[in-house]
Amino acid sequence: QRRVRGVFDRAAEWAAEGAFTDQQLNEAQISVMGKQDAPVAPGSRGLGEFLGGMDLDQRRAYRAGVLSVTRQEVMDVAARYLSPDNLHGNVVVGSETETSKFTDLGYLIDAFGKKTGTE
Repeated sequence: QRRVRGVFDRAAEWAAEGAFTDQQLNEAQISVMGKQDAPVAPGSRGLGEFLGGMDLDQRRAYRAGVLSVTRQEVMDVAARYLSPDNLHGNVVVGSETETSKFTDLGYLIDAFGKKTGTE
């Protein structure tokens, strides 16, 4: 687990410092758009909107946003959201009896407005 965390931290630092080339940024943008731009079988048309929740206009806006991302924007987002100082997470568990597993580990549990655990 520590090795995975170390890799994540180094990748976040790499992105925040802008240690990537313009070609790598372009390849990442194309990779993100690859599935969205893939041909759709006639029998599956509409399935993506139904399952993905995005209509054609939303997909176009998403595509335009992904393809217009700049190096500086990637760096800013990585520094703001991926920095080890800013990491946080959310967990959804099934029953109140399961929450003790997480409070025992020091997590703060917010069960529909009732806070339990450590702060």
